[in-house]
Amino acid sequence: MIAAIIGMGNMGSKYCRMIAEGRVEGMSVAAGTRIRPERLAVIKDALPKDFKIYESGDKLYEAFDKGEISFDTVIVVTPHYSHEEFVIKAFQRGLNVLCDKPAGVYTRQARNMMTQYLKAKQTKPDLLYGYIFHQRTFPIYRKMKELVESGRYGRIKRVSWMITDWYRPDAYYKADAWRATWKSDGGGILLNQCPHNLDLLQWICGMPKTVQGFCHEGKYHPIAVEDDVTAYLEWENGATGVFIASTGEAAGVNRFEIALDDALLVCEGAKLKLCELDKPEIEYRKEKDNVFIKPAAQWKELECEDSDGAYEKLLSDFANRKLVAAGEEAAYSLYLSNAIYLSSWEKRMVEIPEAGSEEDMRFEKAFEDWLKRKTEPEKM
Repeated sequence: MIAAIIGMGNMGSKYCRMIAEGRVEGMSVAAGTRIRPERLAVIKDALPKDFKIYESGDKLYEAFDKGEISFDTVIVVTPHYSHEEFVIKAFQRGLNVLCDKPAGVYTRQARNMMTQYLKAKQTKPDLLYGYIFHQRTFPIYRKMKELVESGRYGRIKRVSWMITDWYRPDAYYKADAWRATWKSDGGGILLNQCPHNLDLLQWICGMPKTVQGFCHEGKYHPIAVEDDVTAYLEWENGATGVFIASTGEAAGVNRFEIALDDALLVCEGAKLKLCELDKPEIEYRKEKDNVFIKPAAQWKELECEDSDGAYEKLLSDFANRKLVAAGEEAAYSLYLSNAIYLSSWEKRMVEIPEAGSEEDMRFEKAFEDWLKRKTEPEKM
């Protein structure tokens, strides 16, 4: 597989170097777009001699159309809003696509990309479309998913994920003009820092049915977007949860809990612990004689491998036609973030719609109308 990288910023140049140094099995790199001199200096020695750099994604596609360069895959690592444009242009040329998270800023972008992918597959059935949700490869999260889906400990009762170790100083937001703006970044902590967490939440626990969001814009920093979020979640089976994230809290924590019928999973500090009841909780609940009975349980730490090489693994899997996160799954984290935003703006609980339904169309329009209003003050 021969790749071209559109977007040679921090992550794009990182992927480029991985591939050029031979750390991605089955993939080589032929070209990239404009890159800062200091970043180029770091990776220059690893690049193949015939590596080409183009001024923009459009210039790269133009060269491809003229036959000046050959590649079969595009890795898109541009600002969120432009993912849709460059991904669709790749499909129109019959190119495989691996896109960085998130799929875009709003769910309609993910839907449009998927529509174009399915159209392109009609003439090229083996076309690949995936996303860089590399944290799905982390053994600790794969173990959580395995235990939840096994049904061994019953159904989910409660979910809690507190991620307040995203601390950022004001200087972080001043480093680039696009950061922390509705117009260029598309959002704050939900869209910039938390797409992986939102993806993992639905990947492990399933998609919630409804959400109530509370987004605090510029609570800790002089920015227009949110830097502190609390969301209440409800699932179809009656399970409830909370999702909390902040870039202005110290010392922060990253603690992910899943309470099941007969066990509690706690992921914190790269460790996974399991508290297992000695018998089903329902048996304690139906106890007639002891009104203050306390269920007996035993804690144990579960062995999990480290997460080193997650990016290399995801890229290598893609090169060998194995998708860690398929294109059709890219919209899921956006549904969650869009619903949390919309709920906070409209101060009401929002139901996450079925993709492609009439309610989905109303959901999309409501979110985009609000987003347009949020960008207006930034244009003044």
